[in-house]
Amino acid sequence: MSISNGKKISLKELAALCGGRVIGDENVTVSSIASLDVAKEGELTFLTGNKNFAEHSAHLKEAKIAAVITAENLPELPIPSIRLKNPHLGLIAALNYFRKELKISYHIHPTAFVSNTASVAPDAIIGPNAVVEDGATIGAGSHIEGLAYIGRYASVGKNTHIYPGVRILDYCVVGSNCIIHSNTVIGSDGYGFAQDQGQHIKVPQVGNVVIEDNVELGACVTVDRSTMESTVIGEGTKTDNQIHIAHNVQIGKKCLLVAQVGISGGAKLGDYVIMAGKTGCIGHVKIGDGSTILACGIVTNNVPEKSYVSGYPAKPHQEELRIKGAMRKLPDLIKRVRDLENKLNEQK
Repeated sequence: MSISNGKKISLKELAALCGGRVIGDENVTVSSIASLDVAKEGELTFLTGNKNFAEHSAHLKEAKIAAVITAENLPELPIPSIRLKNPHLGLIAALNYFRKELKISYHIHPTAFVSNTASVAPDAIIGPNAVVEDGATIGAGSHIEGLAYIGRYASVGKNTHIYPGVRILDYCVVGSNCIIHSNTVIGSDGYGFAQDQGQHIKVPQVGNVVIEDNVELGACVTVDRSTMESTVIGEGTKTDNQIHIAHNVQIGKKCLLVAQVGISGGAKLGDYVIMAGKTGCIGHVKIGDGSTILACGIVTNNVPEKSYVSGYPAKPHQEELRIKGAMRKLPDLIKRVRDLENKLNEQK
């Protein structure tokens, strides 16, 4: 599918937007962008690397594609190109330029409920059937889409986009320039119970959640409020979908959490931590700055900074690979042991 909003831009202008340089005719103009396999004559496309380069190069010429955004170090191409050290920055600039802007015709939709004691910035948007409760605050330029719920005394900062069905519960704080995707719940009760005479007695969860600026949470993420203080997600952190962050968790700045991560109560992640798909950690462990937990790894002890770990329990990745390699040899080793046992028995 081609992305276009009807506007045209020259390669020279687009290169200026993204900090790239043009090789070839900088006056070529484009009005749409499409992925390499579907781009048509006259369109802009994107090429990431050397894999299948000769084949891609021939396709660019044969399809009469107008221009390509690509890496600085790739060989010469048969069509004009915008070159960047990080070509994804060029792709981002192009997508932002060509994306269609959806204009909203209302400030507060007639079907929305906004409490008389809530504070909503004059240029904020409150969508159909959204709810903004008593004492809540919505910052300038923010967009609360339909069916979203902003609880009592909760706050949303400036230029934050809250997608349909999001629940930001009482007293929780979402910073500026955040994106919260559909059906995410911020401020659900932490999972805390005390046992008494065979009964599970609920521990009141009276803290909140604080999400700092420039955070993006995927769809169906749950972030539990703390027992007494704050569950915190640090500035610039980005999460995928279907992630659970338990009560009192502290996540540092610019972390990346991929799909189906689970973080137990009281765990602490440093800055720039990466947790790959289906990883998790038990409660109250610490994961140091710059560490990576590879897919399906489970952290059961503190992880030093700049570690690269995998497995269950998580251990240095090279150690885990040696263990996995040894385990693959077990069936053959077992057979050899049985053969030796049989030979010994025959000699008795």
